[in-house]
Amino acid sequence: MNEPKTIEPLFEGPLDIIGDIHGERVALESLLRKLGYDDRGRHPEGRRLVFVGDLIDRGPDSPGVLRMVMRLVQSGNAQCVVGNHELNALRDDPKQHRSGEGWWYGRDEPAYDSVVVDAGEKEREFVPFLRRMPAAVERTDLRVVHACWHAPSIETVRAHESVIDCFHDEHRALVPVLSDLRERAFRAVKASGYEIRDRRNPDRPIPMIMELAEFEERNQMGNAAKVVTSGIERTIEEPFWASGKWRVVERMRWWDEFDDTPVVVGHYWRRYRPDLADAAGSSLDSSLATSLDASPDKGDADLFGETPADQWLGRHRKVMCIDYSVGLRFHERKQGRDPVAFDSCLAALRVPEWRLVFDDEREELRLGRPGE
Repeated sequence: MNEPKTIEPLFEGPLDIIGDIHGERVALESLLRKLGYDDRGRHPEGRRLVFVGDLIDRGPDSPGVLRMVMRLVQSGNAQCVVGNHELNALRDDPKQHRSGEGWWYGRDEPAYDSVVVDAGEKEREFVPFLRRMPAAVERTDLRVVHACWHAPSIETVRAHESVIDCFHDEHRALVPVLSDLRERAFRAVKASGYEIRDRRNPDRPIPMIMELAEFEERNQMGNAAKVVTSGIERTIEEPFWASGKWRVVERMRWWDEFDDTPVVVGHYWRRYRPDLADAAGSSLDSSLATSLDASPDKGDADLFGETPADQWLGRHRKVMCIDYSVGLRFHERKQGRDPVAFDSCLAALRVPEWRLVFDDEREELRLGRPGE
């Protein structure tokens, strides 16, 4: 077996790049059939698959998705980069109790109604597969990374044998700084009269505590593995509720000034409906996002600004996000929605056709070429 590399060469030739799956095995099966692949990832036209990460969590069958993608990768017909959800799984910290991750720790999580992992399969098959995932894949005309092509972080990750090794090395180097910042943050929280455990209480808004924000920004931006898998985060003026707790930092539009080799990402929640294809503001429906503990960060609904869901991002149009929020289907099912009326969907970006194909019956979207 080849030694793991954190930045690998991207397949040459025609590709189908698939967005965040989040345990939605049926959606993945449907999309692969529409794209023309068999169960080993073979395509009659010689096309190959690339996955942008976040294969797991929230949806009903994360183990099933992992088995499928493992089979496709091991056949040599697919590549997959690591997402922040895979990184969290490798960190293997059950005390975090992140929403949607219970399946990985053998916990029944009724809100998500997910298949629970078999402990033996997890250690024997899944963990080694996740450890081998690169942080990014690249070729001269295109790059794929889960959340952010931040050149300094990419080069730091590139110097490591695995993404999780990079995470741990970066974390160890930060420990002295973070310990001091954490102590200052806890003192400031106590002085405010707020209890840190109340951050997970939606009915008790947190006051803006700058020491806490400084700790969280440094904790994110001081770790290259976090930056490439979950993006650039900065302190905000007013806390907001998202993903099950009150937030004091938010995601940034790193692509605004990006002008390098085109990049395809997932991670950031978008929405597409045919009747809104030509309308601005086609990012995630705020009413759906705010109703959900596991919703994306508040900023995701605004990150895309006036850019429609079928266009490249940034002033130079060099970044494309293909996460169309299939990770919210568990919530739409609990609302009793008919699957034909789901807002969320799973997408594949066809290259070099620059066309988006979806897992359901909604019409395809044709993009311009990057940079146009």
